[in-house]
Amino acid sequence: MLEKLKKAADRVFNVKIVNGKPIPVSIENSSTDTKEMEKILRQIHGELKSQKRELETIRLSATSDIMQAVSTFHSRQVMSLRESLNVLTTTDKSLARFGDGEFRLMQLSDFNLRFQPNSPDLQAALREVFTSDNENLLIGFPQLFRDAHWSGVYQELWPNLKELVISSQSFANAHMTRPQAFSVLGDEAVRLWRKVWEGKKVAVVTGADSRFELIPELFDNLAGHEMVLSKSVDAYSDLTRLTDTLGDTNADMVLIALGPSGTILASKLADLGVRALDIGHLPNSYQNVFKGAQRPESIPVTRKA
Repeated sequence: MLEKLKKAADRVFNVKIVNGKPIPVSIENSSTDTKEMEKILRQIHGELKSQKRELETIRLSATSDIMQAVSTFHSRQVMSLRESLNVLTTTDKSLARFGDGEFRLMQLSDFNLRFQPNSPDLQAALREVFTSDNENLLIGFPQLFRDAHWSGVYQELWPNLKELVISSQSFANAHMTRPQAFSVLGDEAVRLWRKVWEGKKVAVVTGADSRFELIPELFDNLAGHEMVLSKSVDAYSDLTRLTDTLGDTNADMVLIALGPSGTILASKLADLGVRALDIGHLPNSYQNVFKGAQRPESIPVTRKA
């Protein structure tokens, strides 16, 4: 098939040699060659679609047992998006979220994020949060997805991750801060989030030059706020200062957007009796769903200078 494509291309393109390299400089107006090229491209497209279906079948078969185990755990121990948000609106619980990045940092010594290098201390701290028995701390677990990305994540990590899961623990849905919450619940998600901090004074913790914004659609009902800035890269090394600074804050709650370090900071503050919510990309998630902005992971970690 590739040989056919090469021959057709040789007939269609005029080639000029520049510095010893062939460069196509024009396309001949040949309806016969064009039709043949279109036929070949349709054949290639059909073969690629067939191969994609075959690979998908193989993936589903290879990950079936793992995904069934994750599904069973999820149905028993992970709240829905609405249930998770209702807990935040009706209690003073803190929130520390885990996603694939936190899971990989926690389990894989050679895994690093571009803004957070890994270390044995970081891994231990994440494990401590994930297995916390603090009744005032909600641990966020990702929503169940069965796509290629997440089935790969669980195929790699679930065998060890399941050993850390406390069978009696109820997890929040970590995607309550992601676009899924606004896509599924719509304006209800906006109303519930606003209710969490309505009339409250908050301290916002994020990295220097962070893209985090207190957008009015979510935050114009605050009584007031203060910003506490950390490092844009390796915020974990700043965690002791942040904990000391916020341990005796006068704010009603602390809102955190600090990657994996935010997960750990929320837990540390909860242990000190300070309500802390690891809300991460929440404003970007709102803007993605309601304003058509880019998905959070597609936006640079820091603002451009």
